[in-house]
Amino acid sequence: MDIKDNFKPILSLIGLGLFIMTLATHLSFRFANISDVGLGMMLSLANALLLILTLLWSVMGIIEFRILMRSRKDIKAKFDNGRINKDEYTNISKRHKFNLAINISYLLIVTSQLGYVINNWNEVNI
Repeated sequence: MDIKDNFKPILSLIGLGLFIMTLATHLSFRFANISDVGLGMMLSLANALLLILTLLWSVMGIIEFRILMRSRKDIKAKFDNGRINKDEYTNISKRHKFNLAINISYLLIVTSQLGYVINNWNEVNI
């Protein structure tokens, strides 16, 4: 078994964690009744930085998507050449589909977040 066969979408999982942190920070900034101006400025800064960091991390998700697609093609070529049997191919293919689903969901979330940032650019003030 090759290292590409055991590939896990770690970068997308980190990106999803960043998105959850960004969402929590944004909701606390948006709905918290903040009487201290300094705390409001800190939450605003954290919100903007996390939005930008999550969007920049999407580059890693795109790189991971390319790796997953290349790996999928390699696995298909191994199956077509007879280097792996059908059972092993179906097991590896199922794992790749699951990993690809995680990666694509992350990229869709980042795309929607990019749309949010573009529509609400005046709120993203660093």
